[in-house]
Amino acid sequence: MRSIADIHCHILPYVDDGAEHAAEMEKMLTSQAEQHVEVICFTPHLRTGMFTSSDEDVRRRFGQAEEFVRRRQLPIRLFLGREYYCNEEFLERLEAGSLLTLGGGDALLMEFSGRCDADAICEYIKRAKQAGYQPLAAHVERYPAIGANADQVKRLIDAGAKIQINASSLLGHEGIRQKLFCWKLMKLGLVDVVASDAHDPQYRPPVLGECAHRIETKMGQACAQKVLWDNPLKILSL
Repeated sequence: MRSIADIHCHILPYVDDGAEHAAEMEKMLTSQAEQHVEVICFTPHLRTGMFTSSDEDVRRRFGQAEEFVRRRQLPIRLFLGREYYCNEEFLERLEAGSLLTLGGGDALLMEFSGRCDADAICEYIKRAKQAGYQPLAAHVERYPAIGANADQVKRLIDAGAKIQINASSLLGHEGIRQKLFCWKLMKLGLVDVVASDAHDPQYRPPVLGECAHRIETKMGQACAQKVLWDNPLKILSL
């Protein structure tokens, strides 16, 4: 892979459970550049009572990341969005239209509670779709309601969602069950985007370079380009 786009990561510092400080951000951005990641969309969490940084604060931190990339002359284009935890606050923001989409397009990165059943997840997706957004379901391999069942993922797609899985899951860092399920989804053609969901340089680092090589080896170069470059750019409207 010559070029990779990462549209789900927690690299901005001080805004959620991702990078704790600027040095961690800088280390992860440098690592991304070394792995041929040329486009990054930061997606800080927004979740009531847990991750509550304002959009203004997120934009300010984003400006600091842009300055670092310029100063180091890293070959990376930066964009901004958020990862929205689906709850009542999300629905209120949806109704008000006060949502930070991925790269300013129409796509929303949506995360669901482990207590949500498949019907509830589909309802959130339908509500976002009806409001004029393109839902992108974050790390579908992690939800108990999906239960490593490809048919449940197809339900999300039928409801209007694009599907994202994590590179670390494909590589087996999150356990054999998630690894096998992710590869099953890949082989069935149900994955739109593979992203890093990176949080820190040590325990949840960006591993898209290694993941790209693994996908190319198992699925071919065209598949790798589709889920790591072509589709992410379409979602960002680039």
